[in-house]
Amino acid sequence: MSQARDPAVVELRDVRLNFEDKEVLEGVSLRVETLDRLVIMGQSGSGKSTILRLILGILPPTEGEVFFKQFEISRLRRRKLQHIRTQMGMVYQYSALLSSRTVRDNVALPLEELTHKTRAEIDQSVDQKLEMVGMLDVKEQMPSELSGGMRKRVSLARALVMEPELILFDEPSAGLDPVISSVIDELIISLTEQSKVTSVIVTHEMDSAFRIGTRMAMLYQGKIIEQGTPEEMQRSENPVVAQFLSGSTEGPILEGSQDAIATK
Repeated sequence: MSQARDPAVVELRDVRLNFEDKEVLEGVSLRVETLDRLVIMGQSGSGKSTILRLILGILPPTEGEVFFKQFEISRLRRRKLQHIRTQMGMVYQYSALLSSRTVRDNVALPLEELTHKTRAEIDQSVDQKLEMVGMLDVKEQMPSELSGGMRKRVSLARALVMEPELILFDEPSAGLDPVISSVIDELIISLTEQSKVTSVIVTHEMDSAFRIGTRMAMLYQGKIIEQGTPEEMQRSENPVVAQFLSGSTEGPILEGSQDAIATK
């Protein structure tokens, strides 16, 4: 008799999502195992960030199920969902720091809103996380005084401050130059390993994807068309995957699209 599998950290089971008449996801199934750094890649507008919103419970699936460990997200009552979200961290595409609050206050915000820790305990946690990302010396500065890479580091500290089991990254390299992108990628790798946290990273930046990912999944036309290790993805014989990874203008991705027509 076969043994039942342990619950994945995240699992999507045949998830469909419609926005009015448009079907964004068409039967997506995906497992994220403990300590995975799963990269979801695909074209802009393909629904990658939508998957993150489904995991957070911000969007309910039209059909199918989304699980965080043993909990089906869309069936949770509001209070239970809020508790589950304390076990998840989120790093937004453009950091999403509050401009009216200092770096310290931005990182402290989840602890202030969701825990009963004292000011001293919060300060200790904030300092620890800011030190981990190399930002302790700017904790009294405002976000407007920081570069894009520094804001991303602060956003990462905020995502870590609740000691989550899962961190979701939405385009972590967006708006950064190649050198700073590499620095952020290495920071994501070191911090997720050091904190023993599972992560899901949405990106269309292939250099970052292959640098960060332990597993990868390709989303195309609402479906996961291939998934595997970075090495397996590089060897893929799927023409869509091969074209996307190479960045070639020749192949099925542009056939029949307005972009293809415009280049003729």
